[in-house]
Amino acid sequence: MNKWISNVGGLLGGYALLKAPVDGSFLNGLDPLVDGVGLIAVTVFAGALIYSGVRDWFKG
Repeated sequence: MNKWISNVGGLLGGYALLKAPVDGSFLNGLDPLVDGVGLIAVTVFAGALIYSGVRDWFKG
Protein backbone atom coordinates (compact mmCIF):
# COMPACT_ATOMS: atom_id res chain seq x y z
CA MET A 1 0.00 0.00 0.00
CA ASN A 2 2.86 2.38 0.79
CA LYS A 3 4.37 1.97 -2.69
CA TRP A 4 1.01 2.77 -4.29
CA ILE A 5 0.68 6.00 -2.30
CA SER A 6 4.23 7.03 -3.23
CA ASN A 7 3.58 6.42 -6.92
CA VAL A 8 0.35 8.43 -6.84
CA GLY A 9 2.19 11.23 -5.03
CA GLY A 10 4.88 11.27 -7.70
CA LEU A 11 2.24 11.30 -10.42
CA LEU A 12 0.46 14.26 -8.80
CA GLY A 13 3.77 16.07 -8.31
CA GLY A 14 4.61 15.68 -11.99
CA TYR A 15 1.17 16.95 -12.96
CA ALA A 16 1.65 19.94 -10.67
CA LEU A 17 4.96 20.71 -12.39
CA LEU A 18 3.24 20.61 -15.77
CA LYS A 19 0.57 23.06 -14.60
CA ALA A 20 2.90 25.35 -12.62
CA PRO A 21 2.48 28.97 -13.71
CA VAL A 22 6.04 30.28 -14.06
CA ASP A 23 5.25 33.09 -16.53
CA GLY A 24 6.12 36.48 -15.13
CA SER A 25 8.42 35.15 -12.40
CA PHE A 26 12.17 34.76 -12.15
CA LEU A 27 11.72 31.12 -13.25
CA ASN A 28 10.40 32.16 -16.65
CA GLY A 29 13.58 30.98 -18.39
CA LEU A 30 13.28 27.56 -16.79
CA ASP A 31 9.77 26.91 -18.12
CA PRO A 32 10.87 24.28 -20.70
CA LEU A 33 12.95 22.51 -18.05
CA VAL A 34 10.08 22.47 -15.54
CA ASP A 35 7.73 21.12 -18.22
CA GLY A 36 10.25 18.46 -19.22
CA VAL A 37 10.78 17.28 -15.65
CA GLY A 38 7.02 17.22 -15.10
CA LEU A 39 6.45 15.20 -18.27
CA ILE A 40 9.14 12.68 -17.34
CA ALA A 41 7.76 12.36 -13.79
CA VAL A 42 4.21 11.77 -15.01
CA THR A 43 5.39 9.17 -17.52
CA VAL A 44 7.61 7.29 -15.07
CA PHE A 45 5.13 7.21 -12.20
CA ALA A 46 2.19 6.31 -14.45
CA GLY A 47 4.26 3.47 -15.87
CA ALA A 48 5.16 2.31 -12.37
CA LEU A 49 1.48 2.30 -11.35
CA ILE A 50 0.51 0.33 -14.45
CA TYR A 51 3.36 -2.13 -13.95
CA SER A 52 2.55 -2.74 -10.28
CA GLY A 53 -1.15 -3.12 -11.06
CA VAL A 54 -0.56 -5.67 -13.80
CA ARG A 55 1.99 -7.53 -11.65
CA ASP A 56 -0.44 -7.71 -8.74
CA TRP A 57 -3.24 -8.77 -11.06
CA PHE A 58 -1.31 -11.79 -12.31
CA LYS A 59 0.13 -12.56 -8.88
CA GLY A 60 -3.25 -12.92 -7.18
